[in-house]
Amino acid sequence: MSQLVSILVFPGFLFLFAWAMFFQWADRKLYARLQSRVGPPWYQPLADFIKLLAKEDVLPEAADEGMCAALPLVAFAAVAMAILYVPVGRAASYAFEGDLIVVAFLLWVPTLALSLAGWLSASPFGLVGGLRALTQLFAYEVPFLMALCAPALLAGSWSISEIAAFQNGRIWTAALQPVGLLVALTCLVAKLERVPFDIPEAETEIVAGALTEFSGRKLALFRLALDMEMVVGCALIGNLFLGGFDSLVLPTAVAFLLKTLLVLFVLSCIRALFARLRLDQMVRLSWGFLAPLSLAQLVAAVWMKGV
Repeated sequence: MSQLVSILVFPGFLFLFAWAMFFQWADRKLYARLQSRVGPPWYQPLADFIKLLAKEDVLPEAADEGMCAALPLVAFAAVAMAILYVPVGRAASYAFEGDLIVVAFLLWVPTLALSLAGWLSASPFGLVGGLRALTQLFAYEVPFLMALCAPALLAGSWSISEIAAFQNGRIWTAALQPVGLLVALTCLVAKLERVPFDIPEAETEIVAGALTEFSGRKLALFRLALDMEMVVGCALIGNLFLGGFDSLVLPTAVAFLLKTLLVLFVLSCIRALFARLRLDQMVRLSWGFLAPLSLAQLVAAVWMKGV
């Protein structure tokens, strides 16, 4: 029974869904305030989700309807599974040695599903958006993985819970590896396809990219998967770099949620400050700057571990 509760309620689907709705509202509200706008009311993300569920679901005749229906479910299931291995105020319910690699793989699945969705939607805009998403994935994924490996090397474990617990009573990894934190945040922005890396869904160029032909329940599930991925990504950064669930003053759950909100605030500031890059600029940034930085951080982590 306890396992069923952890999967469906906390830290499983219901918690992730509620926190994803809250994160979307907080992100939109922060972004609006940074632009001197009012922003949406607190219930707007939920209202948008329900509205999409009620809309007609239409696809082009040449689209692969079966795969287009399955891919949003695959993206949604992958992110919903990832939260089970990420500590939320305490050690993860299903933690094991190596769950960091599993979470990194599960966060890779939505981008692949998005790329395939664009390819199979029989739309030129979807095809271009899917190819852009795949190219961007190849650019940021290696620096992102290397940035996540550095805290694992310091802690001597590939378990997210163990890495978070390693920081208890110690200096946060962010202070020891600020370059790794910078690379991880930059790559997380690219993984979430947010400004300035919203290249695969550039509205002014390719309408909505891979999701141009998607509507109704399929679009709602894809958007929900991306919102949940933002929650998991912020939680991952909080555990690996910001002291995990350790707190000397606040309850651990409250401290952890505040840390994830801090990561969200940084993401919103980046979104407000920068303009969209071109795809070639993004690739050059990843392989010419982020990858060498993350590699240097890995070497520094190995050196610190040996000292």
